Amino acid sequence: MLRRGREFLFFFLAVFFASRAFAFSLPVLCYHQVKPKAKGKFEISTEAFFEQLKTLKSRGYKAINSHKLIDFLSGRTSFPSKPVVVSFDDGYKNVFTNAFPIMQKFDFVGVVCVYPKFIGSGNAMSWENLKELALAGWTIECHTFSHRNMGDLPSSLDKRKAVLQDEISRPKQLIEKAIGKPVLFITWPYGVYTEETERFAKKAGYLGAFTVDGGANYPNIDPFRVKRQVIYGSDNLAKFLIRLEMESLPLEGCVPAPGKVLSSLKEIECTIPGMENEKLENYVLNVKITGGKLKFGASSRPSKVWASPAGALSYGPHFIDVYLRDKRTGVTKQNGWFFTLRP
Repeated sequence: MLRRGREFLFFFLAVFFASRAFAFSLPVLCYHQVKPKAKGKFEISTEAFFEQLKTLKSRGYKAINSHKLIDFLSGRTSFPSKPVVVSFDDGYKNVFTNAFPIMQKFDFVGVVCVYPKFIGSGNAMSWENLKELALAGWTIECHTFSHRNMGDLPSSLDKRKAVLQDEISRPKQLIEKAIGKPVLFITWPYGVYTEETERFAKKAGYLGAFTVDGGANYPNIDPFRVKRQVIYGSDNLAKFLIRLEMESLPLEGCVPAPGKVLSSLKEIECTIPGMENEKLENYVLNVKITGGKLKFGASSRPSKVWASPAGALSYGPHFIDVYLRDKRTGVTKQNGWFFTLRP
C-alpha cells in the first residue's frame, strides 16, 4: 500500500511539473477608473479594487513598475517571486485620488499610461499629480498623444508619417519633459497595433509596448508584445482570479503574425513548444477569434494548433486567443494576439 502510494505521488508530481515546464507567468493588469460607485464598463468601485489588491497581497504577489519590467524582460535582472504589474490607462483623476491611496496601503507601485491631450482637463490628473506618483515609485508611460486608433491612419505616406510623429514620438518627449523621467513603453489605444506602428515606436526610442492581448507574460516574450488582462467593472472576485492566474502559453510561428494587416484570413496556425511528446487526450485545446467562429483542428499531439474561419470575417481589428487546459491539473494557459483585416 505504501509503495502504491509513493508511485501515485511520483506520478502526480511528474504530471504537475510537466504541466508547469513553462508555467512562469507575469500578469499585467489593466485598469481605467476607480470610483466610489462604479457604473461604466471600465470603472471599478473602490471597494472591489481594495478586495482585488488584498487578494494580490495575500497570495504573495509583488507589484513592480514598468522600468523594473523592462529590466526583467531584457534579462538585466532576474524575475522576483510572483511579480505583477498594475497599470492604469488614460490618466483619470480618480486614479490619483482613489486608487493611489489604496495602492499605498498594500505597499504597491503602479504604472499610469497617459495621453498628454487629456492631462489637465476636467476629469484628468494634472502633471503635478503624475510627478507625485513618480516620486512614490510609479512609472508614467505613453498612451499616444490623443488616444487615436493607430490602425486608422491616412493612406498618404507623408500624412501617415506626420500622424505617427504626432501620436508616438511627440508625446514621449512631452511626458519626459514634464515628469523628468524616461518613458519606456507605448500603450496602444484600443489594443490596436500594426507592424508599421511597432517599427515607428522602436525608432522613436521606446523599449516596449503594452497591448491588451490575452494571457500572461513569460521571460523571453517580445517587450513590444506585453500582454495585459483588462479588469472590468462587472468582474467579481472569482472572475478577477481567473484573469490574474491565467498561466502563460509561449507560442511559436504564429500565423497571422501579431500586428499583421491582411485583406483576408484563410487559416490560423501556431506551435506550442515543449508539447511534442504530450498526448492530446490529456488536454483541451481551443482557439477563439473576435467577430467570428472557427473550424478547429489539431494534430495527434497538442503541439500544433490549426484553425480556419467558419465564415467571412468583417474588416477591422481582430483578436485571436489560444487556450490549453490540462485535464489532470485543471491549469489553463492562454496566449492571444492581434491582427487587422483591410480591403
